[in-house]
Amino acid sequence: MYCNLLQCSHFSNTSVIAVSGNEVVGFISAYLIPERANTLFVWQVAVGSQARGQGLATRMLQHILARPYCHDICYLETTITESNKASWALFNGLSSKLNTELHSSVMFDRIEHLDDAHDTEMLVSIGPFNATKEINHENI
Repeated sequence: MYCNLLQCSHFSNTSVIAVSGNEVVGFISAYLIPERANTLFVWQVAVGSQARGQGLATRMLQHILARPYCHDICYLETTITESNKASWALFNGLSSKLNTELHSSVMFDRIEHLDDAHDTEMLVSIGPFNATKEINHENI
């Protein structure tokens, strides 16, 4: 919780929360990579079970990319384990909506980096894109 609170505070321009009634149904934390201010790194995407299958995660990502603060972003990166089908579908779909390509490569290997305690994390890169042009702001 502490890490999420810091992320929401320090990276509020690149994070979003979705609320339905009085209930949090979705959250994304992301940040600009310090050495590459045109690249948004998506750290965490969470959608509650009651809101899954409704495109909420895509809309939250589009909402972040549509913000004036994110005007210069033309690349998006995240990490995904090979077995996380929902995340692969989300980012493949976003890549398609942004009319660009998705590439992946090993970022943190299960044996080499993670002491065989966690699945390999694949670096997923989307871009280049022009979020201002590609995102339909009316449907966010």
